[in-house]
Amino acid sequence: MSSPLYSDDVECSRAAASSEAADMRQRQSPNNKPSFLRKWGPALVAVAGALAVNAALLGPTGSRIPALSPKQLHARELREERTRAVLDMEWDHAADLKRGISNMHGSRNLSEAEGGVMEYTRRRHRYLGEYVHVDVSDQFTLFGKITISLIYFAFWVFLMFPNWFLPIGRPGIALGGGLSMVVVRYVLFLTGQGPVFDAAKVIILEPLFLLFGLMLTTIYLEKMERGGLFDRLRDSLDDPVNWKRSAKIMAMSTIGSAAVMNDSVVLIFSGVVVDLCVRHKVANSLPYLLSLATTANTGSALTMTGNPQNILIVSLAYDDISWTEFFSNMVLPVTAASIINFVMLFMYYSGELFPGSSGLLECVGIVFSGNRTPEMLAQEHAYHARNVAKVDPEEVQSSGWSIWSKIQIVITTSFLICFGVGLDVCVTSICAGAILMVLAAWKRQHYDPKPEMVEYDAEGNTLPPKKMYDMDGNEIEPEEEELVTESETTLTEVDYGLLMLFIGQFILIGSFDDTGVPQAFFNLAMGGCADQMTAVPCVYWFVLVITILSNVASNVPVVQMLAATFPFATPYDWMQVSFSATIAGNLTMLGSAANMIVAFQAAKVGDRTFTSERHAPFGIPSTLLSLYAGTFLLSMVHFSPECSVKLYQCEGQVAPEGWEAPENA
Repeated sequence: MSSPLYSDDVECSRAAASSEAADMRQRQSPNNKPSFLRKWGPALVAVAGALAVNAALLGPTGSRIPALSPKQLHARELREERTRAVLDMEWDHAADLKRGISNMHGSRNLSEAEGGVMEYTRRRHRYLGEYVHVDVSDQFTLFGKITISLIYFAFWVFLMFPNWFLPIGRPGIALGGGLSMVVVRYVLFLTGQGPVFDAAKVIILEPLFLLFGLMLTTIYLEKMERGGLFDRLRDSLDDPVNWKRSAKIMAMSTIGSAAVMNDSVVLIFSGVVVDLCVRHKVANSLPYLLSLATTANTGSALTMTGNPQNILIVSLAYDDISWTEFFSNMVLPVTAASIINFVMLFMYYSGELFPGSSGLLECVGIVFSGNRTPEMLAQEHAYHARNVAKVDPEEVQSSGWSIWSKIQIVITTSFLICFGVGLDVCVTSICAGAILMVLAAWKRQHYDPKPEMVEYDAEGNTLPPKKMYDMDGNEIEPEEEELVTESETTLTEVDYGLLMLFIGQFILIGSFDDTGVPQAFFNLAMGGCADQMTAVPCVYWFVLVITILSNVASNVPVVQMLAATFPFATPYDWMQVSFSATIAGNLTMLGSAANMIVAFQAAKVGDRTFTSERHAPFGIPSTLLSLYAGTFLLSMVHFSPECSVKLYQCEGQVAPEGWEAPENA
């Protein structure tokens, strides 16, 4: 491919691509920033619409909240009766310690000899009260609660907008906030303003183990071999058409998050998306990073293993929730939310995804009829020209799967199988990373070509190796070359700052939850809807409150709080909690760990476009529309019962012999 015609063609294509990129940057220069209403108008309209819907359904002051139905009153009496019966039960503390009260796995369905449903309820009641959510809010004074709340919200603002203050970065801010919280809690304890604070207890180790294992696995998949599995995954998402490339990212992220976990998907593919943006010289990488982050959160709502809060919900729910039951309930709302997110992303960033288009109608025609604008044709032409120019005959001959790529596929497949059958994902990911580390070290030592330690003279002739002699004139034998270890190479690329970020956040959130402020906000906001939170019309207000709390206090602590506050919530109640707490992750940057991972991974390679200020104008309207559309569909079509089977609350259930229902039932 050395003809003058081809060379001129490639140069023209590159020039066209460069001029187009320059035009895009000029259009998005600071002098042409969108106005406040253009940027924040959709978000303000979405917030006003959500408040208007709830005001119309419940009344501006909650005056239209319906009275509890006989069925709801009966369910409340059953819950109260079960709680009283559990508190009156005799129990053996030593036996609980021997059994391991903090481990409820396998104790959901006890035999009659083991105590049956009541013994399971007693164990769970103690587990929720002593391990999941320990209520110490009554040990704080008003001054202590206000102090902790002010510190928490100050660092919440610092984490949300790190560029407004000193250039410390989110990991440093979070770690500084966590250490500040420990010091303040100790001072409050000494002055009698609050209880003792066990910071180690609020640090949830499982997400940290999972992130470390996934980072280890991802790094070795990427670094082990050029043109291997990781590069092929990157190439599978590539496309010369911008909107198709974004659609591929969204499809991969949605399916991957449902199959594995949203945090693992964004951790693996954040660098891939940034690399694709660099490869295509896009002027704005935000649409592609949003395509990854938002669909990872939305897709993770589809299965019980899609995110940490879903896993926690299934383990803490009073009744059994199977994988198929969870999936069947979430198909419709997740599909609707995905479509809404897809359409809004294409509308909001049509200028980047559809270069040269004149409006939304032309964008629709491009998607459904395959039309192309001149700018899109120029991009495609430049893309194919670059690919042809980069063709290496040696790579063409070795384009098949090497033995190392096949080993990567076997390890990755084994990891997915182990995760799918229910093995601990933290142990599985760390084991996969450790196996890849051993293989990479063995490959580098025995198979990779050794670096040449040869010197040349000015004319390019090889110089003989230098000899060294001691003081007696004896030749000194050269020492063996010291091996380069993994600690000096690949292990240094693990993002330990990301682990520090989550440790600091865990300490901040744990201390804030101790004050009882999130619980007080929930009880005050729900009001008369507390006993009918998932019944229409209260459900629309309930999911909005959960969305706000999930962004202020994080979704996992919110789920723990609800499990302790409403221990006998029905499977349908938990479906609504799961959907709203997961979709809430797209509202703000701090709403989901996946958002933080995307921002951190992108910033690590120099892309700092994914910020809170740029995320919120799209995240707020997209989240609220997806939230209410999905909530409506879930309330209309669901397969989980609106009653508790273990509470003998469902119609047609026969309570076991010896069980007495409440007198007023």
